[in-house]
Order: sequence, then structure tokens, then C-alpha cells
Amino acid sequence: MAGKALRRVYVLCLYLAVQSVFANNVDRRFDVKIQALKPKGIRVYIPDEKNFSLFVFQGNVNRKIGENDVGNISGEVTSPTNGRWIFEDPNVQLKPGDVVNYYVHVVYDGKGFLEDNLSFTVQKLEDPSIPVPSTPSKCRSTVTEVRNGKACAGQVIFEDTFESFREDFWLIEQYIPEQPDYPFVSYQRSPAAKVVSVDEGNLKIKPKLLQNLPGFTESSVYSDNLDLISGCTSRSTYVAKCSMRPWGATILPPVVSGRITTKSLAFKFGIVEIRAKLPQGEWLYPDILLEPLLNKYGFLSYASGAIRIAGARGNEQLTVNNEDKSNKVLYGGPIMDFECRQAMMNKKLSNKNWGDEFHVYSVIWAPGRITLTVDGEEWSRVEPTATGLQGRLTKSCQVPRELLSTGTNMAPFDDFFYVTLGVAVGGISEFEDGSYSSGRPKPWRNGGRKAAMNFWQDKDSWYPTWSEGLIVDYVRVKAL
Repeated sequence: MAGKALRRVYVLCLYLAVQSVFANNVDRRFDVKIQALKPKGIRVYIPDEKNFSLFVFQGNVNRKIGENDVGNISGEVTSPTNGRWIFEDPNVQLKPGDVVNYYVHVVYDGKGFLEDNLSFTVQKLEDPSIPVPSTPSKCRSTVTEVRNGKACAGQVIFEDTFESFREDFWLIEQYIPEQPDYPFVSYQRSPAAKVVSVDEGNLKIKPKLLQNLPGFTESSVYSDNLDLISGCTSRSTYVAKCSMRPWGATILPPVVSGRITTKSLAFKFGIVEIRAKLPQGEWLYPDILLEPLLNKYGFLSYASGAIRIAGARGNEQLTVNNEDKSNKVLYGGPIMDFECRQAMMNKKLSNKNWGDEFHVYSVIWAPGRITLTVDGEEWSRVEPTATGLQGRLTKSCQVPRELLSTGTNMAPFDDFFYVTLGVAVGGISEFEDGSYSSGRPKPWRNGGRKAAMNFWQDKDSWYPTWSEGLIVDYVRVKAL
């Protein structure tokens, strides 16, 4: 108790010494980050800037604090650590739902700044052993490029821990996807669909049946119009459309799912880390991708490339010619052509389903290679040949070779890409004909006109197996 009282006296004296300076400087804003730690503790930090000399934090848990109060959580920092001004108190007990009301004082370039009436709501408790990302005090050069921005070596250029859904970070897509994968879904963003949500500090993408949306019934896939024109985000009529009517053997996509893309970030070369729990359920698969922003080398059949950071089919048991294709098989890699999409794919087998637990899936995209890791372990590496990445594809692969030869040896992965997260269902690319799920044959044929219809008519077999969808804890992008 005596030590705590002395600390408060010190903070009060420090506060009074600079109060006259703070009084006239209230318009400065700081990027304050707060982490509630487990089993207890709190970590508060702001990024370093030149000429910072003091950072003071005052906070109360579940009660208000005035700008002249000393809080139950109280600390001052007089020097930065790894590019951050960090304050930690290991004795603060917090739980999800607690609200920390606080204010901060910062001395910058000899002047004091007060930012008050701030609050932080605890969504989850975080592992204290995970270090705070460092920000270099000096900007070192990097091969990473950020569209309409600048990057420094080692810098975190994008991060979302999903305390809420950041509409300034992400675009919720709305369209009906077609070539080249033709999944049996529509991506929707309306409140009625609610297939994309944030809950307890996690992003959740959970597909549902079209018949369960207002205005649709079980027979709607055969007769109704699906109109997504208002709010449609399709970038190209070659690969997606905004409305659809069933005709002949073609039915409406029977599943509604979610897909989000980074609207605030497009970059070239870097490290992407995504901590996620993959979806489980028959004929589900996650889209955890890097996709091209400008489609420099063309729109069709992955001509401008895509990188699958992680994929695992949702089926508990899935075999093709006695080969395991189930949720125990992680797969990923760069794609340059639909027909030859397996050419640079690799896989990693586990004795447990990848969807049972959270894992950190990463891609290290560099000028000379594309490397995939899971939980820090490398499991795939693809490097260009003397003729570039296209040299890894046979001559039968339909890639735009003349266009690719105008780029670097990493073409088409030498332009700006963005991050995509989503859940898809069925389609013609991820599940081979001849597949058996828990002893039952796949209900559709990839080349068949009735593929979606045959899938839908087997609903009673696959729908009960669906669980919680894709769950993402965080997304982080760093410069090389």
C-alpha cells in the first residue's frame, strides 16, 4: 500500500509540473493501443515519434475518470522501447466486458498534450508472451511497396484484431461468383444475410442457406430472382454478376456466404500473418488469399495470379482414390492458371483437423520466392526458374506468356495485391470428381450442367455437418 501511495504522489507531482503546458494543447491525437492480458495485467502503448519525452496514462475500470484524477491504473513512461512507449501493470485484473475509462498526457517537442474522455472495452484476454510489434525509430528501406503510402523495413503496415468491424479497413463483398471456380454461393452484405460478423474479438464468416433469408423459401432456388444490384461490388462481369434468374438446369446459388477484402490496403511484397480457425463441414472451404488489385496480366483463369495462404476442405472424411483430402490436409501456394492450379500447390498433413484449433497461417512474399508457414514452421516454398515462375508450368498451361515476360521473374506476383477472407462451398475446383465423403460419393459432377442442383438436392446429407464457419483472431501485414 505504501508503495502504491508513493507512486500516486509522484504521478501527481509530475502532473502538476506539466499541467500549465498541457492546458493549451488539447487538439493532438495519439494512437493508443490497450491489451488486456491473461491471467491478469494490462499493456498500454503508443508508437514513438521524434521529440516525444513523456507518456502518462491514467485509467479507472468500470467507472469514470476526470482529467485531473489519478486512476487506479496509473503509469508514466520516460523512454521508448522498440519504437513504442509502453506501460504495463501486471496486477490489474480484467475480464471481457470491463470498460477502462482513461486519459493520456504526452510531452512532444517540449509541449504537453492532453487527450481525455477515452474508453476501452475488453473483448478478450491476450497472451502476454506475444511481444508488441516493434516500429523502427528510423525508416529503413524495404522492397515492400504500399499503394498510396510508404513502408519501412519491419513495419506493421496493416493490423486488425477485430475488436469491432472496421468498415474503413474492409469491404464486405456482394456478388454472385462465376468463373473460374463457380462456387455454389452468393456473397451478400445485407443485414438480413448477416454472414459476416465480429464477436468477442473474432471475425466470423458463417454461410447459411438462401431459403433462410427473408423472402425466400426452399423452392426459391428453382423459381425466384436473386437481385444483388444494389450494393453489388463485382469488379468484372467476366468473373461475377449482380443478379440471376434460374433457367433450365441452372438454379440460384443455394448458399449465402461472406467474403471481405482489404479496402484500405494494397501492397507488393511483404509478410501476411492470419490467426484463424478453419471451417468444418462437408463441401466447405476457406478463401484465405492474396488477390491482384489491377489484374495487370488479365482477368480470366487466374491470369494475374492468386496466393492461397491456407486451405483445408471442411469434410471430416474425404478421399479420392484412397488419398486423404479431408480437413487434416492443409494446402496452399501460388496459382497462375485454373487448369494448372495444382502445379505450385503444396500440402501438409496433420493427425488432427486443421479446423479443431486456431493456427497462425503466414505467407512471406519476397522478390525471389513465396514461402508459406503455419505456426512458424515452413511447409511450402516456390521459387522462379530461369524463365520466371511461368517456367514451373508446362506448355499446355494457358498462361499469358508474352505478357508475363514483360514483368519480373516473379510475374504475375510483381504487382499490388490485397487480402481476401471468405468461405466458399462446392464449385468445380476444390473437390475432385470421384470424391467420397464419409463413404458417400460427391453428389455433383464438376462439368455437369446440373452441378449446383445435384449438390442442393443432397442438402440433408451435408447441411447437418456444418459448424461455426471461418473464425479469424487477427490479420497482420508487415513489410520485409
